[in-house]
Parts: sequence; structure tokens; C-alpha cells
Amino acid sequence: MMMKRTLLSLLAVLTAGTTLTAAASAQANSKPPESGPELANLALGRSYTLETPYPLDALFGKTESAHPDDTGMQLTDGVYGGTKFSNPAYVGRIWQGSRIVTIDLGEPGTVRKIGVNVLQDNANGIFFPSKVSFSVSLDGKKWERLQDGESRLPTTLAGPAAQTIGIDGIDKTARYVKLEVPVEASWMFMDEIEVLGTPDESGKKPHPTPDRSHQDDGYPKAGSKQAAGISNQVLLYTGEWQYEPADWISFTKEDLKPYVSYLDTDLNRVDYMFDGFLFLQYAPLLNGANYGASGKPTNKADWEKSLDRLFRTDYDLGALDQAVAEAKAELGQKGGQKGKKYEAKVVVSIPYPRPDQADFGDVDGDGVSENLKVSEVGEEQALANREKVVKWYVDEVYKRWEAAGYDNIELSAFYWFNEFLNRQAAEKEDELIRRTSDYVHGKGAKLQWIPYYFARGWADWQAAGFDTALMQPNYLFHNTAPDRVSTIAQAAYDHGLGVEIEMADGVLTDAALRQKYYTYLNEGVERGYMNSFKAFYQQVKTLKKAAESADPAAREVYDKTYRYLKGTYQP
Repeated sequence: MMMKRTLLSLLAVLTAGTTLTAAASAQANSKPPESGPELANLALGRSYTLETPYPLDALFGKTESAHPDDTGMQLTDGVYGGTKFSNPAYVGRIWQGSRIVTIDLGEPGTVRKIGVNVLQDNANGIFFPSKVSFSVSLDGKKWERLQDGESRLPTTLAGPAAQTIGIDGIDKTARYVKLEVPVEASWMFMDEIEVLGTPDESGKKPHPTPDRSHQDDGYPKAGSKQAAGISNQVLLYTGEWQYEPADWISFTKEDLKPYVSYLDTDLNRVDYMFDGFLFLQYAPLLNGANYGASGKPTNKADWEKSLDRLFRTDYDLGALDQAVAEAKAELGQKGGQKGKKYEAKVVVSIPYPRPDQADFGDVDGDGVSENLKVSEVGEEQALANREKVVKWYVDEVYKRWEAAGYDNIELSAFYWFNEFLNRQAAEKEDELIRRTSDYVHGKGAKLQWIPYYFARGWADWQAAGFDTALMQPNYLFHNTAPDRVSTIAQAAYDHGLGVEIEMADGVLTDAALRQKYYTYLNEGVERGYMNSFKAFYQQVKTLKKAAESADPAAREVYDKTYRYLKGTYQP
């Protein structure tokens, strides 16, 4: 069974939205009347470079070759592609962070306006970038960063529709123009870049500006306040299972023993293991609903069912409390990060409040089921109702926690279940997360997120309201090269995220998969994220199986993971 969420399967869930009207289309592509000297397209027919900010991915680099820049001049040849992505005028690029286009105008001129024409076609996984950054230079080395251009059409627009994202009023003398266009939601299609101006040097000279785009460089610190005091976190799924044993996707006290404690080959406790335990819903339910953005939307009864499972006495939270109590009885209080007192911190996942759920259920006792569906109640009311649902859920977690009276674990954070910011389904998606963050902060907790590979929102996770975020390399689950992990490590560092480490049961039996797992650890040493706040994805109970395995190669996975958690691992 593969629970990891694959990227391509998520494209289908990004298609909700409204239809482009003729008026909106005209407004998006209309140009205001010019005044002053006549402007020419200084970029027309000029050469440029088209680069990724990180090494080209072995898998997605091949994928995007289906929509190539055949001539190397398609972005400045003056040819537009309309609203059909199959038009060869379009250059398509997929994921990998962004694309950087640097145009050589041939000689200095005065730049007045810059714009890039882009396409949105939700049904085909093609989305407008929310903004584009622009810079100008005289020598191609020293750059002045200008204001960003922002999309003028709603993120929920179904399309197909095209618009130019740009800026004007520039008045700068430049020979080189640079654009950075985000590619963080599957595909980005662009067909033309225009630099409007005059072939003279009447404009102001560019003033080189420092790059402040990554002011929060570095991985999240282990044990920091932002990480809710957690250093090493493991993902623990709990949910329904259609086969026997029915409670396989849940954890007993014995199941949790090798996660709370590091065990020797005789399964005796030697030290503490993880200090953070993220309990999250196994996404698909037997009724066909899904706690994420795919399948049918969940409702109040489904969310309550997930809490009923989570708060059982001898499973999951109750079992963790017992497992920690036993570990402390044997190991004492010491043994946390850097010899500090050991504390077991719990993170509870918030299911995704779907903006296509029209009948969630009554959470405030007024007898009216909450309607979260944007297309029926509008953006503002859907936001208010979704916020109400999230607050109800958070309050319910605290109510049940207090009633349980746990002595050995503490509730430290909440986790946003959906692994991308679903801006194609709700314009107010970011605002919902900010309000959720404010609410859990008021309770004394933090808000976490683990987006998939370059998912929409990965680069502006802080602005959305998350306290910490880690990005999934998705290397273990895709046929791509080891530099996938180093790329994600670099991108994560540049934007203040951590790196999620991924494993599945296959690493215990397949030497090639096992080496892929060790690549995560090796890069952690090389890139430095071994000593940051980190989280481990597993296929339900992979590490438990490793700890108990009689196969030395499988057991080694457990031992190496322990050394990695303690910062002593060496490749």
C-alpha cells in the first residue's frame, strides 16, 4: 500500500472555480491609452535565457519537454497563443520552484513597462502565478529589483483565460531585464514577454538593491518556539482499514514503544527516540470521503469519527501516554535533545474544510448545517463558515484532551492537513489559514504544515500564517535522481523550511529503495538539516517493523535513523 500523496494525482482536485466572462476577458487583456512618446517593444526578437533557480529535475525536466521553447525565441517573437495550451506559441513549465528569464535588449534603452502573458486552465492543471518579480540592469550583474506584478484575475477562475502580469511607470535605463515567474502549482504556461520603452537613455540609472527575498534563510531550529519545542517528529496515521486487522492503521502502547524509546535488538529500552508525535487522519474513509482535497468532502460526523479514534484509551493518544509513562519509569527524565528533560509533544491534524462541502453539519447548535461551498454562499460567507468549523474542531480537541487527563504528553501544535494552498477552489484560502493560526495561538499552540514538492504556497508559507513548514522531496516515490533531495534542501533553506524525510515499507526489503532513504539522511549531513527541526513520514509502522526485524539490513534502518535523530549519523 502506498499512502504517499503523489503529485500528479492531485491535479484533478485543483479544478474548482468560476467561469471567465467576456467582460473579464476583455478587461484582463485591455491596454490603457498611451500618452507621451510612442513606446516600442524593446524585447521583440531579442535573445534570453530561461532557467530554473535550482538544478533541473530529472523527472519533471523531461515532463515539461512536451511544451518546449523550440526556437529559443518563443517568448520574444511577438506571437501569442490565445487560450489553448496546445498552441505551440506557449512555453510550458512544471513545478521546480520558478523560472528565471533574463532578456538582453541588445543596447540600453529606457524601460517603461514590462509584462509577461500567462495562461490559466484549471481543468488541465495550468495556473496563473500569483505574482511575478521584475529587475533591470545595465551590465547584467548589478540588478535593481522593481515592484512585483500581481495577477489581476481571481485564482478560482476556471478558464481557459490569458492575462498579462506586469508593471508600468518604471522609467529606468537598462540593457537587461529579468523576470522570476513562480511555478508552484503544477503547470505554468507563458507565451510572450514585452518590454515597452524607448530606444534612448533618458531614464534613470538602476540602483543595485540587496536581495531581501530570503530574509529568513535557514532551516527551522530544533526545539525552537516556532517548532513548538519539538526536535524530532514522526507522522502517525490513524484511520479506517477495510481489511483485517481493522485497527491496523492505529497504534497501541507496544506499537509506540520503538518510537518513544530507542530499543536494542532484544527490544529493551536504551534511550529516547522521537519527542514529537503528529497524529493525522488516514485520508480515505470507507464511505468514499477523504480528509484531504480529493474524493468526496468529509463532514462533521467524519471529523468526530476521527477524534473518537484518536482519543481511545488503549490506542493512539491514550497508548502514547502509557508508552511515555513506561519509558520514563525505565529511562528517567533525562534524554531529550542535548540532555534536556524529555517531553513528549503531540501535534493534532486539522482535516481540510473543503470549499465544495455544502452540508458539513451543525457545529454551533443553531440547527443549520454549515455550508462551506464557495460557489453557493460566496467567498466571504464560505470563509466565515469554514473558520467556524475549524474553531469547533480545535475546541473539541481541547475539550477531549482535558477530559482524558493525560499525565505524560502535552498538546503543542496543530497541523494543516491539506498539502497545498487550494487557491484554485477558494480565493480566501490564505486568510482561512491565518485565522486558524491566530486561533490556535490563542490556545497556546503552534500551526505546522508539510507541503508536497514545490506545492502552491511553499514559498510564502509564513505569510499564510504557518509557524513552521517542511517540504516533501517526494524522491522515494518518484523515478528521479538523488539531486531531487539536494534541490529541495537548497530551496527549503532559501525559504526557511525544513525537509521532510520519507520512508515506506519497501526500504526494509528493497536495497535500491533503502539507498534512496539513506540519501535523505546523507543529504541531511551534507546540507545541514540533520540538526534542524525534522519530521519523518512512514508507511504506517515502517520504523516499528525495522526495530523488530531479524534482517540486519532492515534493522539497520532503525539504528541509522536513531543516530540521525541524535545528530551522530555519518554517511
